[in-house]
Amino acid sequence: MATDTARPNDDEPDGDASARGGRTRRNLIRGGVIVALVCAVTVAGVLVAGRFPGDSMDIAWRIPGDDKATVPGNAVWPDGDGSWLAGDTLVRSRLTGATGHDAGTGRQVWEYRPPGRSRTCAIGADVDRSVMVVTRDDENRPASARGQLCTTLAAVDMKSGREIWRTPVPAAPREKTLSDERRAQVTVGGGLAVLTHQGLRAVDVRTGKPRWTAAVPTDCVPAHALPAVRHVAAVLACGGTKNGPNTIPNRFNRDAELHAAAFDPATGALLWSTPIGDREPATWGDGGALLVSADPLVVDEVSAFHSFGRDGRPNPPIDFSSSYVAVDDNRLYALGGHYVKKVGNRDSAIAFDLATGRQVWKTDLDSDVQVFQLQDGRLTAVGERLDMLLFPAVRVYLLDAATGRKRDVRRFHYGEDPLGRAFEHEGRLIVGDTAYRRS
Repeated sequence: MATDTARPNDDEPDGDASARGGRTRRNLIRGGVIVALVCAVTVAGVLVAGRFPGDSMDIAWRIPGDDKATVPGNAVWPDGDGSWLAGDTLVRSRLTGATGHDAGTGRQVWEYRPPGRSRTCAIGADVDRSVMVVTRDDENRPASARGQLCTTLAAVDMKSGREIWRTPVPAAPREKTLSDERRAQVTVGGGLAVLTHQGLRAVDVRTGKPRWTAAVPTDCVPAHALPAVRHVAAVLACGGTKNGPNTIPNRFNRDAELHAAAFDPATGALLWSTPIGDREPATWGDGGALLVSADPLVVDEVSAFHSFGRDGRPNPPIDFSSSYVAVDDNRLYALGGHYVKKVGNRDSAIAFDLATGRQVWKTDLDSDVQVFQLQDGRLTAVGERLDMLLFPAVRVYLLDAATGRKRDVRRFHYGEDPLGRAFEHEGRLIVGDTAYRRS
């Protein structure tokens, strides 16, 4: 007799189905955990490596063995460090000389070393004329003449590295303090090399021939000068009695009044001279003053920036202080920062109108900025911040100088810390000894 086998109701799952469901859930959980771990590892790897696909700065080339970064900023530094882009040639200078590199590949194309045992004191460049001017010791100076330093001026072609002229100049003291280092005693531009020690004199940048000696106003001493096509800008220290007469070049009385002045680049004739200061003339004091631009003429007077029209009429001062400054025809751009606890320095790019002294725009960069340059209507800033308060990330910010709007923000690879002057060349960013491409 056949026996009927009882069958469960269709609404009740059987044991096999329950087991399969449990395995499926466990597999889904395991898969989710694995995916989460992979994502976490990938994100951590990206943060550590500093690479985001489509949002990073990759190394295009690096100058081998050139690991000493240049000093940031636009100033000419008398210890010889500097960099300039002359056409397709990147020129980098050192205390021991200079080298020229193909800006497309980084390949060295020339090297300049002062002859004998001479050393450079200052290096400047007139990029428009592709001439680098070197102040250096005389290679024939006897060892006994230790005080006779920086007595030779020489010009080097920035395309070939060939010395094209040299001429003797009065001995110049080596400067030691930071404020004096930025106040180079030989500056270059507008077809002239201008010397500010022992008077204000100019030589032709292409031939080395003397052009003129300026008639500086009585009882005034040139403290700093920058030549341009329109005029030679200068800061003059005038008068003062507290510390005695000005017997040492580039040493000024503390109560000497500061004047901004412009001289004719063709003849050296004084075009105008205006006291620096809002209601009363500023004095030399402890900080002095530094030209940050020749045309328009802008002076950094420690606590404020002073600009002047073409006729010498002063504009309202910009009551701001910054070590990173760039200037165009109408505006001054500067970095302003503040400290955030457990995070570090955070900087902002700020634009001021020269004619009114008023702030035009401000853009927070959320980084500790070390590179700040203006080129072709765009500001380039490079700074470091911590991602998730753990990973150091160096970013480059490209800002529209007219509006302050961020056009582009990208990350450098982990461990990259660009420092030096920044140049855009054929779509690449050159900072110091390295060129980067956007990817």
